[in-house]
Amino acid sequence: MSCPRCQHPHFVKNGFINEKQRYKCKHCRYQWTTEKTHRDRPLAEKALAVFLYCHGLSMNAIAKILHASPSTILEWIRHFGAEHAQPPEPQATAVALELDEMWHYLKKNRGFSAN
Repeated sequence: MSCPRCQHPHFVKNGFINEKQRYKCKHCRYQWTTEKTHRDRPLAEKALAVFLYCHGLSMNAIAKILHASPSTILEWIRHFGAEHAQPPEPQATAVALELDEMWHYLKKNRGFSAN
């Protein structure tokens, strides 16, 4: 076994984290554990989350069904949208108008009625 970062063979044990042995490289001081945790979900489960969201189920309800956090469900939906949906193109140009308030001042000073 060697350091995953620098491939140096000299390392020492450096305590435990989540009941897993940690190691520390003497050369680059990188810390690592030998066992990697698998946290990723299957693609079918992510697709199910997107499908349920597209059919009107809330992210909180999907999170409860799939035993995931709502922020994870949101991340899956955004990732799916970024891969498969094209952003809409603007169809018309916007026109900005600036209105002057001088008419209000003139009406007030000349005695014109507002109605």
